Amino acid sequence: MRWLLVAFFTTAAAVAAGQNASLPDGEGKAIVTGACASCHGLDMITAKQTSKEDWASIVDRMKSYGATLDAKQTTTVVDYLAKSFPPKGAAPAAAAGQSGASDAEGKALVSGVCSSCHGPDLITSKKADKAGWQDVVDRMKGYGASLTDAQTATLVDYLTRTYGNAPAAATPAASAVAAKADPGKTTMEGFCGSCHDLDLISARKGTLAEWQDIVDRMNGRGAGVPEKEVAPLVQYLAKAYGNK
Repeated sequence: MRWLLVAFFTTAAAVAAGQNASLPDGEGKAIVTGACASCHGLDMITAKQTSKEDWASIVDRMKSYGATLDAKQTTTVVDYLAKSFPPKGAAPAAAAGQSGASDAEGKALVSGVCSSCHGPDLITSKKADKAGWQDVVDRMKGYGASLTDAQTATLVDYLTRTYGNAPAAATPAASAVAAKADPGKTTMEGFCGSCHDLDLISARKGTLAEWQDIVDRMNGRGAGVPEKEVAPLVQYLAKAYGNK
């Protein structure tokens, strides 16, 4: 009986030590911690250094043993392990490479999540710092955009890198917005401004027909501009932000 107790506590101590192994930060760390560590200690991972092909083979084998990973998670895990634990003598992936991966992930989120609700021009016409983009993304999540915390961080970083603040400059459009209010401006501030920043409008130029198309499209997405206010709004937009 005594030797059984010794064996039990020795095994428990070894498992605990393995679970306390430290993983480097990166996309995929959370999945590895959750899926892999539920079955074995992380030291079985941190002690190994091998090629991406070998890591892919290992992950596939673990899935056959019961590890639950979908195709996307599998790719993320294999990429993470290959970058974090490359063959001996090979340096871990550089930060620039990680930035490139993050850009690809951020662009994919814009195409898949953001563009499912509105056109990309609402993004490409905007400039903001990280706090500004964080506020925009949080507001869009409040309107129903489905993003995890990790995806939110990736998207905000991508938008900040790609559409960071531009030098401030006075523009005719800004002066037009500052002009005395008319019914169209009031509608714009009340309906358009409740969903997105007004600089998404002031950064744009269009003809009367183009603004009509934009307003109709926004109404189709739930803007809720009453029919009687559509014409004054379109006229105001064409006047304030018309093509030169």
